[in-house]
Amino acid sequence: MNRTLSILFLATSFLGFSKGRELLPSVWIIKDSISEKIHPDSVQLVFNVDDLYNQLMLNQHAAIVQVKIDGKSKKYTITDKHPIFRFPLAKGKHRLAFYINANFNEIYLEREFMGKHHYEIGLNFQGSSNSGKQILVEKPVIYLYSEKEEAFHLKVKTSAALQFTYPAYSNEWVGTSSPNGTIQLNGTKYPYLFWDAQLPVNQVNLDWNFADQLEGSHVMAYLENQLDKIGFNEKEKADFITYWGPRMQKMKHLQVLWMQNKSIDPIASLEISPNFKQNRIYLVFRETSQWNEQTPEIRISSPEPMDRSGNYLVEWGGMEIEPNL
Repeated sequence: MNRTLSILFLATSFLGFSKGRELLPSVWIIKDSISEKIHPDSVQLVFNVDDLYNQLMLNQHAAIVQVKIDGKSKKYTITDKHPIFRFPLAKGKHRLAFYINANFNEIYLEREFMGKHHYEIGLNFQGSSNSGKQILVEKPVIYLYSEKEEAFHLKVKTSAALQFTYPAYSNEWVGTSSPNGTIQLNGTKYPYLFWDAQLPVNQVNLDWNFADQLEGSHVMAYLENQLDKIGFNEKEKADFITYWGPRMQKMKHLQVLWMQNKSIDPIASLEISPNFKQNRIYLVFRETSQWNEQTPEIRISSPEPMDRSGNYLVEWGGMEIEPNL
């Protein structure tokens, strides 16, 4: 026997919706039905995360929804193709909280759940007050390597506000690359091209559940090991470690995320002519007072080795994130 009840439950205010999502609350009951397959003292909850405008960037990576059920935590993985998770509860009144990351407000749902009921519930994560904050995309430097001297045009395509470039950047860099990595612009030689930019924090979707977690005293060995796996040459590795290492090793505990290639495109993409293979790697880290609990189904994403064949570029940069973001 199935009996469907049409119920709309708004657990949070309609204030603060992003453009184009005005009609969606944070949480609502899609369907409430009674099923003979469910025990009279039990409830089945199925949650569907609405990401119509791809704010969660599920088309690029999975996300972890952290759920607190009457204060006890569980974690569920959602993807673009399967933005659904479920769990049973005992009948009665429960308080639920749902959290993705600091870019989105936590969602709360408190209500009485009836025995034998099957609830389908929609979730709509909305931008938090952190979304107005700015973070600095630091030290993206671009090395160019070509099989012979090669004239190039290179553009940094970003909505972020460029802060400083070297050499001077005016819509593009125009110069000549070489096999040993030397770049010539207007008769002057450079080891790399440099830019940095201010970026709204809500343009970077970070999930610290997938972070490497380490102590500051282990930073140098960790970076050397990771960069060797990625395929940095000695100069690139020295440039990278001497920039990030001193700052990171001062932290007692830290979490580290790696962004690579297409995952960096929402921050900035590179347009180069003629075509160069692009090897891009960004380091993202923050100091933390405690480790995240990482369950077995959470797989830490490690950077892949670079392709250093033919004409190619190497870009590295990164961001230090405030502990509460």
